[in-house]
Amino acid sequence: MSRPSPRLLTMGIAATLALGLLGEGAAANVVSASAATPPVGAAVPTTTDSTDTAQSSAQRGLRIVPTGDTVQGYTFDGFVYVDSQVWLGAYGESHEFLAKRATASAPAVLTKTVIRGNKRTTTKVPAALVDGLNGLKNGLTVKIATPKGKVLLEETRSLCPGGWDRQRIQPTGRTEPVYPSLCGGSWFTKSTVFGIEEGWAARLDAFFQVETKRTDLVMTTTVNDKVANLLGLPAKGRSVTQKLKIVDECELWGCEGVADQLLGESAEGFSTLAGQDAQSTRAESLRAQGGAHSGHAESSGTGHPVNLFTLDSSQAHGGDHPSLGQAGTTPSTKKPAKDSLPDLVSVPAWQIGNEVDEAGIDRLTFNAHEWNAGPGPLVVEGYRRGSAEVMDAYQMFYRDGKEVGSTKTGTMEYHEAPEHDHWHFLDFASYELVTPKGKLVTTSGKQSWCLVPTNAVDLSVPGAVWRPEATGLDSACGERSALWLREVLPVGWGDTYSQHQTQAFDLTGVRNGTYQIKITVNPNGNLHERTTSNNVSYRTVILGGTPGARTVKVPPYEGVDTEEPELVEN
Repeated sequence: MSRPSPRLLTMGIAATLALGLLGEGAAANVVSASAATPPVGAAVPTTTDSTDTAQSSAQRGLRIVPTGDTVQGYTFDGFVYVDSQVWLGAYGESHEFLAKRATASAPAVLTKTVIRGNKRTTTKVPAALVDGLNGLKNGLTVKIATPKGKVLLEETRSLCPGGWDRQRIQPTGRTEPVYPSLCGGSWFTKSTVFGIEEGWAARLDAFFQVETKRTDLVMTTTVNDKVANLLGLPAKGRSVTQKLKIVDECELWGCEGVADQLLGESAEGFSTLAGQDAQSTRAESLRAQGGAHSGHAESSGTGHPVNLFTLDSSQAHGGDHPSLGQAGTTPSTKKPAKDSLPDLVSVPAWQIGNEVDEAGIDRLTFNAHEWNAGPGPLVVEGYRRGSAEVMDAYQMFYRDGKEVGSTKTGTMEYHEAPEHDHWHFLDFASYELVTPKGKLVTTSGKQSWCLVPTNAVDLSVPGAVWRPEATGLDSACGERSALWLREVLPVGWGDTYSQHQTQAFDLTGVRNGTYQIKITVNPNGNLHERTTSNNVSYRTVILGGTPGARTVKVPPYEGVDTEEPELVEN
């Protein structure tokens, strides 16, 4: 039996088995940090008026917020899985980080902005503290030891000042988070935003696994000094030590099927985390961000990251949406206003490889990604055509969160297949293998799409949405009985599909040599957008080998090798 990843087990226990790695006890064993951290719920002034007290000023800023001196971990398959119950909270001010890079190989430039009321103070983060798009380099150290101090495992990793599991800690803060629930990106991410809003806290990424049979363990989570200085953490409030209470999962739930229940089964648009390197900071960030749709039920690829943007609208987390419930618009054939249009962009294929499917056919596998550069969201709605398993698709146009028009744009059909069994839009993209001169060699079996934002590409473009799950425009692929559904690509976000098995290129009869993977978004021109000049991308591949043992070489893109997953900046 393969070992589940620690993040997966943590999320699976909390969501599936309702156990969660929750701390016990009200007091925190914090190394000289308690006095520097305002209590959860404490009101801290949000202005810089002269009436602010010295105590309030001292409490402003980022602070470590622990919630217990004992944390529950668990043992499974010879490993102990743990997570510190520690958050990083923002009191009296917000801390915003913007990471940008010019090309895939260019170093990311990171700025930090402290926001107090209407005042914004921006500084550049020293390059030595920047880990690409992942956050602050070597910012967090997690140590597992025995009560007598023998260190069993110690790891320093990047610190994401933001990310998943947001908790509101002050009633004076915003009613909903502002920043994305992630740090990181893909090879093609140009810019991303992360941070912690005033009155909110984000859990520190301290997932850990250690191969041991001991149950009397102690975990210490430390924000390292250089990063702590940048964040303004008090000198005596940078480390938290917690005892671990280890629970045997088999005793609680029985071993049979535990791993399968935790790992689950991958599904399009959202799936499990199986098969990924849990010790990699970059992989952890990718998991937090969300990733590819699964291409086929029998895909030979690894597991796919959880999609942040829920496909089940009943589970969506809505924020403040004053425009929701507005009157709809009458469909029109008139040209929509340019400022309400999306700009659909194709990026080159990556993670390209080869496989032999169950029928013995050589196939060229790849990831495909298309994104929306704005300024308007791409919103496509389907309306069922009588009792047929066909929907008429309409493109809806939005400005400032309000629907301002719509027009018929294509067709949706119900896709009955393993891992699908939902509705797909037929007019979104095409995937082709062509010669260097553009002659068609073969096409992908992928012919329809359920659109959903899996990856942030550029959160600095005008109209970019930082938290798609809070816009009120939720993507849903729909059940067979659906009368209507909506699929969305918010500004700044794209949708990734992994092409395996029948959705990969069939290499039967394809000679060895140099080819290009051609990805075209909006190939039929049915979708209205600002420009079609960036709708096509190409990626060179060199095929070799023999039938049953084909080889694939992929030249670097913008100076980086996108075929090495462990090197992806996330």
